[in-house]
Amino acid sequence: MNTTTNRSRWALKKTARSIIATASLAPYLPGREPDVRVLTYHRFGTIPRDPFCVSVADFERQMSYIAEHNLAVSLRELEAFIAGRKELPRNSLLITIDDGFRSTYLHALPVLEHYAVPAVAFISPGLIDGSSPVTRESLPPEDYINWDEAQTLQEKGVTIGSHAMTHTSVARMPPDQAQQEIFLSRQILKERLGEPVSSFAYPFGTRADFNTSTASLIRGAGYTCAFTSQHGAIQATSNAYTLPRVKVEGGEGLWLFRRIARGGLDAWRWIDRALWRIQASGSG
Repeated sequence: MNTTTNRSRWALKKTARSIIATASLAPYLPGREPDVRVLTYHRFGTIPRDPFCVSVADFERQMSYIAEHNLAVSLRELEAFIAGRKELPRNSLLITIDDGFRSTYLHALPVLEHYAVPAVAFISPGLIDGSSPVTRESLPPEDYINWDEAQTLQEKGVTIGSHAMTHTSVARMPPDQAQQEIFLSRQILKERLGEPVSSFAYPFGTRADFNTSTASLIRGAGYTCAFTSQHGAIQATSNAYTLPRVKVEGGEGLWLFRRIARGGLDAWRWIDRALWRIQASGSG
């Protein structure tokens, strides 16, 4: 699976993100209630024009900024915030890393440890143990972590969450199959790593990849929260099973990350919605 973007599309996307972040008033508004942002990463390395791959140097600068300003919170703190049991400072941040690629273990973990920043790694058990078939079309851009590496992540403070059993959209499959993806992934992660799993991240996370039925299945499986890829901030009143996140992309400066951390890309949710409507109308 080639995730490198062509130059014109890359430049257009970066320009759009920069304009929205620069024009946004969110970083300057006092806000009526505290909010938390969940930042999403995927891979770490030096692949050119790959929005899913953040350089290790950039990631280190970002974690240094978070640590310096005491912005990081843990999944447990966020869960308590949503449940109304804990107050969190405005603009608090939770770091999440999707897919379980090996660069999470090789490159992100040492940086997270160094700056004492808690994080959540969302992984799919079927991709770790090879039970999910891989074709040329689905060939991953890098290897996945193994179970020993997942155990080490957990032991060093990275919370493990479920990304479904086989990283397949649970809203695009029959309910019984979705239930299997949701329930079985949580069960296997707990058996292999010895800790209960409370969080779920919808694979792909577009508005076509989650709905009220999938949220009900996730709640019924025993998870306390679920994350989408839709942009925005989380308030204490947010639906715990359709929580927004903000994607951090490769090839962007620290100035933009600072804006993102304070809400500069919250407005990207309108683009998320527009793209979903276009996709929905096209699928007819």
